[in-house]
Amino acid sequence: MIINNWYVAAQSSDVGDTPFRTRMLGCDFVLFRNAAGEVVCLSDICCHRGASLSRGACSNGRVQCPYHGWEFGSTGQVELIPSLGPDARIPRRARVDCYPVEERYGLIWAFLGDMPESARPELPELLPEYGDEATWRMTRLQRDWDVHWGRLKENLADASHLFLVHSFGKHLSPEMQIFPVEETAWGVRIPQTYSETPTKDSQVFENVPESDNKRPKSSVLIEISVIGMIQKNTQLMASGYNQVIWNALTPIDDTRTRHFNLHFRNFQMDPRHDESMMKTIDWGLQEDAEVIDHLQPPLTPDNFTDELFIEPDGPEKAYREKALKLGRELGRIDWRRRQEMALEKALVIPSPARRDGGSWIHDTVPLLDD
Repeated sequence: MIINNWYVAAQSSDVGDTPFRTRMLGCDFVLFRNAAGEVVCLSDICCHRGASLSRGACSNGRVQCPYHGWEFGSTGQVELIPSLGPDARIPRRARVDCYPVEERYGLIWAFLGDMPESARPELPELLPEYGDEATWRMTRLQRDWDVHWGRLKENLADASHLFLVHSFGKHLSPEMQIFPVEETAWGVRIPQTYSETPTKDSQVFENVPESDNKRPKSSVLIEISVIGMIQKNTQLMASGYNQVIWNALTPIDDTRTRHFNLHFRNFQMDPRHDESMMKTIDWGLQEDAEVIDHLQPPLTPDNFTDELFIEPDGPEKAYREKALKLGRELGRIDWRRRQEMALEKALVIPSPARRDGGSWIHDTVPLLDD
């Protein structure tokens, strides 16, 4: 699992008047809104006696620990210790890690790492379609998988399984066209062009009026970014029926992944079609789960010798190479050592404030020595 990266922590609608708990990279976090309505992301472990802050309440724009009532502000610093009284001096060590937050696409992103802002990778802007309600109808879907994030990410980039695994791909030929993979700063890009439009699945394109927007060819652009764990597939079909499939993955821990999906379509724009579209998307994801939940080993190999790659696997191979490279640059959690330490120590993801020095109650997760 890679630190110093942006991850979706929650839907914006999840965080309101009460603390919201989420788990990312094997650690627990609490999200809440301060007095200004801004989202705050803190480590969920109280520095006093280890209680879960998310089981407390919001008070005066702070999160209040459910055990002894300590109140943590927007920087993670304790601002009130009831047992000491309102005028007491608060120890500097009475603090927990606080992580940079950005709200985008109706999602709350947290930067999990200690990089200073000047060195921090920017969350890529890959979704100009968001908010364009005149052109696109959008639906949201969230799903938890019992699979390592790398296994799921490579599956989403894999096209050679479509003819066999998916009901919508039964008409496809098993023989693959090979398209060049372009490396980008934070991932890979695969432009694809098809001279013929494949037959559409009746579930997806049922009762759709004929489009006037014809093209000579269909194109699919796949854009994948390790930063944000994002993949976007832009499908512009010769028929004029277009869709954008956008995914962001957040590792819950070593073997579970949270998947945030946004789907845009220029057909069946009426909201009454949303439910059937979401069921169709979820059905396709479940078809994937029937296979990838049982891959061995459960963790994605960090090499290319334990599995046989062939030419159609170019996108998956390129992504794995990029993820390994950036993981070594940004930092990777040593999950074996973390598991050994976790029974005796509360371990947290390091935050930017740790670079300013000072002592902290909680230790940070061990990292691989790359």
